[in-house]
Amino acid sequence: MRITPTFLLCAVAASTALAQEPNPTQRPDPTAQSADGSTPLYKVNVVARTTKAVNYGHRAQPTKIDFGGTILQPDAKGEAKIEAEKGVVDVRAKFKDLDDPQKYGPQYLTYVLWAVTPDGRATNLGELITNSGNDSKIDTATELQTFALVVTAEPYYAVTAPSDVVVLENKVRPDTIGQVETVDAKYELLKRGEYTYDLDAAKNRNHRNDSGRKVSQKEYESLVELYQARHAVQLAEVNGAETHAADTLSRAKAKLAEAERMYSSEPKSRAVVTLAREATQTAEDARLIATRKAEREQNGRLSSSLNN
Repeated sequence: MRITPTFLLCAVAASTALAQEPNPTQRPDPTAQSADGSTPLYKVNVVARTTKAVNYGHRAQPTKIDFGGTILQPDAKGEAKIEAEKGVVDVRAKFKDLDDPQKYGPQYLTYVLWAVTPDGRATNLGELITNSGNDSKIDTATELQTFALVVTAEPYYAVTAPSDVVVLENKVRPDTIGQVETVDAKYELLKRGEYTYDLDAAKNRNHRNDSGRKVSQKEYESLVELYQARHAVQLAEVNGAETHAADTLSRAKAKLAEAERMYSSEPKSRAVVTLAREATQTAEDARLIATRKAEREQNGRLSSSLNN
């Protein structure tokens, strides 16, 4: 999987507003408008999916599980070695033939590995960083004992709920059957959203006048992380973080500005990646704070109107 640097430099901004908090990739409700009648509100559309969850908690020895591509990426594949140690389950997975996530839309910049419990709770286990051969490895861990593993395309690495762009699912191997308990995990996914080109946001994205130039692998990694961070900050802004999570959003913007400055002087510096990822995580925190506060206020207004 390779995100073309030229495409990255020309990617459009995302513009959404959530009524709830999960993944920011959501579809607008064209019939709903904000109080001033100008801005469409967004509703959460979810779809259900079922996959096999495995109980790893009681095993004394490591076990393996395979990954198979879904209809969205049938050629993708992978495998994982999973081992339970002292209440923590280690997951060491590798994947092959991952396509460019932007094939599903310009808002999708990366892939994320999820652990999904039988009751449908999804935990972000980490981002899949691919090499030049479109392959990826990840070493991660979870405190969950029984879970399924899936891979989704996402707008940035720090998302807190999976999109419905599921490209890989775990597959129980022949040597796994009979050794562990398997259950069906039915979980909800946020439907693929339609991002709009936000002219005001685009003006603030600090586009560089170097579209089309070739970049090294290290600079390419910096660009990917910067675009994820810009994406996350913009999503936090349009979800009301400037009103409901101003301090957190301010920290995210400061980290992003620092990453931008570092990129301008040292585009290949590892510090660019570190700062950009910190900005992304902080922006996602701001988005979650804002959406929760907005939901509480909306519920309060609804309760007040019912009482009156």
